[in-house]
Amino acid sequence: MQREILEAEPDAELAVYAVWVPFLGGTRDAAALSQRVLPDPRVIQLWDEAAITSDWFAERVEHSQAPAWDVYYLYGPDAHWTDVPSPLESSGGTIIGRSSELKAVIAPLLPSASGP
Repeated sequence: MQREILEAEPDAELAVYAVWVPFLGGTRDAAALSQRVLPDPRVIQLWDEAAITSDWFAERVEHSQAPAWDVYYLYGPDAHWTDVPSPLESSGGTIIGRSSELKAVIAPLLPSASGP
């Protein structure tokens, strides 16, 4: 994500929300260190100790009982938030495992994809 998208598109108007949850031994300290993983200033880093976002997205976006983590949700510039954000352009996980797919679906949404 950092290298393939954020560094490759330094001028793109992107808003990235990285929500860190306490799975696999994650702690608030580990989440703070995650700024080294995603140091781009367009990334808003959040720590969700109770994993509320994980449950919320699993239930309302994925329609699943399994917790949602290590997953991305991509919304385009026309997205809006009512009961659930929409329209969802793409989602998937693991984030690193699907980074090429994420790059492919985000490219048409970036101004540089349409030319000068």
